[in-house]
Amino acid sequence: MEFRVLGSLQVVDGPGDDGDLTPSAAKVRAVLAMLVLRHNQIVSTRELIDELWGERPPATALATLHTYVYKLRKMLGPCGPASVVTKPYGYLLATAPETIDVYRFERLVADGWSALERDDPGRATESLSGALALWRGPALANLAAGELLSAQITRLEEGRLRALQLRLDADLRLGRHRELISELKELIATHPLNEDFYAKLMTALYQAGRRGEALEVYQNLRQILVGQLGLEPSPVLSRLQQRLLSADPGLEDPAPARRPAAPAPRPAPAPAQLPADIADFAGRHDVAGHLAALLTGGSGTAAPVVCVGGMPGAGVTALAVHAAHRVRAAFPSGQLFAALGAGGRPAGPGEVLGAFLRAAGVPVADIPDGADERGNMFRTWCSDRRVLILLDDADSATQIRPLLPGSPGCAVIVTTRSALHGVAGAHAVRLGPLTAAEGLPLLAGVAGQARVDAEPRAAEQIVHLCGGLPPALRAAAARLAAAPAATLASMAARLADPRTRLRTLGVAGLDVRAAFRAAYDRLPGPERGLFHLLGLLPSPHVTAGRVAALLGCGPDHAEHLLARLTARFLLEATPRPGGEVRYTVHDLIRLFARQCLEEELGRDPASPSDPAVRVPARGGPLLTGDMILTGDACALTTRTDPERAEGRPARVLGP
Repeated sequence: MEFRVLGSLQVVDGPGDDGDLTPSAAKVRAVLAMLVLRHNQIVSTRELIDELWGERPPATALATLHTYVYKLRKMLGPCGPASVVTKPYGYLLATAPETIDVYRFERLVADGWSALERDDPGRATESLSGALALWRGPALANLAAGELLSAQITRLEEGRLRALQLRLDADLRLGRHRELISELKELIATHPLNEDFYAKLMTALYQAGRRGEALEVYQNLRQILVGQLGLEPSPVLSRLQQRLLSADPGLEDPAPARRPAAPAPRPAPAPAQLPADIADFAGRHDVAGHLAALLTGGSGTAAPVVCVGGMPGAGVTALAVHAAHRVRAAFPSGQLFAALGAGGRPAGPGEVLGAFLRAAGVPVADIPDGADERGNMFRTWCSDRRVLILLDDADSATQIRPLLPGSPGCAVIVTTRSALHGVAGAHAVRLGPLTAAEGLPLLAGVAGQARVDAEPRAAEQIVHLCGGLPPALRAAAARLAAAPAATLASMAARLADPRTRLRTLGVAGLDVRAAFRAAYDRLPGPERGLFHLLGLLPSPHVTAGRVAALLGCGPDHAEHLLARLTARFLLEATPRPGGEVRYTVHDLIRLFARQCLEEELGRDPASPSDPAVRVPARGGPLLTGDMILTGDACALTTRTDPERAEGRPARVLGP
């Protein structure tokens, strides 16, 4: 089955008229076009209704949309290679990208662009000609497009025009100027204001020995621009005219017979710095598709920037790397990677820019010393390229802002352990734990599908006790893989003990506590004290009023501390009726917070003694079996009963 949008919308499943499955109803075709152009991504019902009926949908719009989707499902068949899947608040066309002509078009264009950058015009012409051959006419010509589809049609047509310009560039490099003259004259008649076509025609005529005609082309364009728009030709075209007048040798025919014998210097290879993708990446497919769409769907004059954050251990970096690999073909000029938090200290922008410029092939001696000068050089290098940049573990907006390219053909994906504010126009994506449906395939992929099928309830319990965190799930699965005779029920029983759960979920290279520790070590004193408190509370839910009562501080300060922990993804904030916000801490983070407190007190976190926590109803100190926790606006403190009796000062927990 093949979906075609580069021309009239078509669905083809076999030769002849019998293989044409294109819907006859106009609105059904519009729904299909929306789903095809956003394949494997959710298209919301609101977007579909807006496209079909605009600002005044009928009262039956939703029911009618359901009917259209039913017709599409019937057309595709129950067991075909493509299907329409119902998702929360929308629909998704599940199909292999290769079945869609625009996907193949974009891959061929990317290959042609890459070949041009490698100075291989022969390969570029081949790829770009193949891309343009996929077009059968104007995009989606058999649709009465609404606002959303009109924007998509504009994007497709601009992509077609850019591919054509690249192919013409490649043909000129191959010395095919005589063959291009007629084609360029036709293009100018169709696009009378496209200066790039005029420049190419002027170059082709000059290389064919027709300098007078080339200069006449410039004068014709100038008359059109001045007469219609009151504008002079662009500086680029004016410089080309001056080169023609002066018979610049650089404009001579570049055919192989006239090229100098000395070989051209070999261009630096495109950087490919992305870390390796996870072979058994599981879950997150909808989110990964959403990230891919954001990275490749840029328009206008700014590069798209996507900031991905989530609680420690949620697999933010793994997702970002996976999404980057999904779209790397769209960035043939290279992919750059920087670990901004490696070594426990934030990397400076100047240091990162220096590494990027070296990867781009800039000689070390030519790289300036100052961060601002390096930034200018880097943005210049990116200006005519398509580069994907992955910035991992960003600390602040100030750290990443100098690293952003100025070219709209580039894209940036940023991972962070704290909410980034101040990056203008950035798309923020917050990552939560895996669902049970996402976690089970991950568990089965490591421990074995047969074992999961044999004990489905125990498998679900393991996913639940791991909190849906990929490192924790992989650690539990690795222990099971190392013990083929062990049952999933026995592993679930071990994880059910809160005193040893974190230790069980720690194996070499897969210790979820490492991610927690990195976040904990960055906490200032007041937030660290509140973090200790969260490990003692009997419930994972808390409000600002409750924290204020326990700490003995004002509600505004308690709200501030909770907001700081939320910004670091250690809490989840949920609005409640009446304006109150409820904060929730993940079960494994609660256990880790309790472990940190035990370490501060010099006690064994796995000790059998587990003193009950008594929380006073109205403020006052927090009581445990052998200690008293009191609070102020800065930190929690602890003192034992003998210390209280003797009036000795309490010990502060935290810096």
